[in-house]
Amino acid sequence: MAGFAKLTPEQEEIVRAATGVLEADAQIEAAWLAGSLGRGAGDAFSDVDLLVLVAAGSAGEVGGRYVAKVAEIAEPVLVNPLFGARVLNIVTRDWRRFDLSFIEAAELGRYNSTHLVELFNKGGDAPPAKAVEAYRASPDAVLTLINEFLRVLGLSVVAIGREEWLLAQWGADILRRLTMDLMLEENEVSPVERGGALRRRPLLTAEQLASLEGLTPVTADMSGVLTSNREVAAIFLPRARALARRVEAVWPAEFEAATRAHLRSRIGLELS
Repeated sequence: MAGFAKLTPEQEEIVRAATGVLEADAQIEAAWLAGSLGRGAGDAFSDVDLLVLVAAGSAGEVGGRYVAKVAEIAEPVLVNPLFGARVLNIVTRDWRRFDLSFIEAAELGRYNSTHLVELFNKGGDAPPAKAVEAYRASPDAVLTLINEFLRVLGLSVVAIGREEWLLAQWGADILRRLTMDLMLEENEVSPVERGGALRRRPLLTAEQLASLEGLTPVTADMSGVLTSNREVAAIFLPRARALARRVEAVWPAEFEAATRAHLRSRIGLELS
């Protein structure tokens, strides 16, 4: 197996150790490096995602075995089985992170071989190579973000009315994340290109980053929540209108008007 130019020594050590253990297992047919590292878009902080092909009907059983067997790859301090052990999230003693996703041949069509690096393949079954089309923001995706932003913004009345300041802070964080997601749609960054939730700076413009980083930190009181929600709405709503026009989405005018009136009458929040 050749070296991995884009992997750190720590990441490559995990890949090589996992390849040795998985390839020696008679129930495992093939494995690929997946995720951001498989696409060549990872960095030193990326976890190692491995896609593992097993015989039909055995993904859960093999994954269950690897809850214990993963120690042969690296000493874990956390093994988190998901979806009936078909996915394992692992953290090692020195806090290296890797995932094992066990799939069967019928599921290969969900993946794109151009986003994978083959580690070994005993039988030749593999995901198809698919042409990667340029991502375009769709009316449905944009409207989903707009409606959710207005819904969460309107729900701030409930949190403030109950003086649930921690929940109000949580709601303010959701609004900020929705604004970031809107910016990614503006930039036409596909869900695949976004990768994990802990990598966003390279995907946003300098202007977008400055807008988000300039928001006032949310304090756990009415003034802090109102200030935060007013500021983030002043960023989100004009951008959302412009993007809706660009993708020819029908703006939810009645929902926006109802939400503005609700905020104004119940908590005195006037949006620009």
